[in-house]
Amino acid sequence: MSGDFPMDETGSARLLRPILFNILTIFFLILTCLCPGVSLAIFASPHSLFNPLPPRTPLPGYVLPTSTLTPMYEFPPTWTPTDTPTQTNTPAPRTATPFETATNNPNPDEIGGAAYPFRVEGGGPTYLPSSKGCTWLGVAGTVYDTARNPINNLFVDVDGKFADRTIHMEVVTGPIYTTLGGEFEFRLADNPTLSLNSLWIQLFDANRVPLSDKLVFNTYEGCDRNLVQINFVEINP
Repeated sequence: MSGDFPMDETGSARLLRPILFNILTIFFLILTCLCPGVSLAIFASPHSLFNPLPPRTPLPGYVLPTSTLTPMYEFPPTWTPTDTPTQTNTPAPRTATPFETATNNPNPDEIGGAAYPFRVEGGGPTYLPSSKGCTWLGVAGTVYDTARNPINNLFVDVDGKFADRTIHMEVVTGPIYTTLGGEFEFRLADNPTLSLNSLWIQLFDANRVPLSDKLVFNTYEGCDRNLVQINFVEINP
């Protein structure tokens, strides 16, 4: 009957199998509990024995020598400024003077023995209130022939210094400047300004040949004299 029922050997194998699984389960549970602790130990001390791949030890840094700034020049310990009295210059009041020509020639229409074909009518400018109001200062006029007809396409220049600046202005005579009753016009400023013997006007032809002598003129601050009217008249046709 023992050859028909081999129960003892089979039963022992069945009893050992659960025990083996339990031992393996306990082993892996222990490993599971140890892993976080080992990880924390490696994180806290990367060079510990638990870390199989410890980081390299950094090389010592190089310390540069400290430079010291040495002044090239030493100032004295104290410095007291000395007050020097300043001299106040009181400018003399400006006085308007009558117009004058640019030369001292007794005959202002002749220079070097050659007479100019045009001269300023009346010998100088006429000061009038401008029809544009007090917010304007300028020069205007007309060039006339011997028959008192306006002459167009001539050049009129105004040069000199005005309001601390050098100016050079040029216009061509023509009927475009009829608002002031003349055929040429220069706008010098937006308000009447005083200038003495620093501006002059001259007439030229199309080839830039002078047709008149230079005439030095003044400008004034009053609104009743902010239009400087200068007419040229032909004397040698």
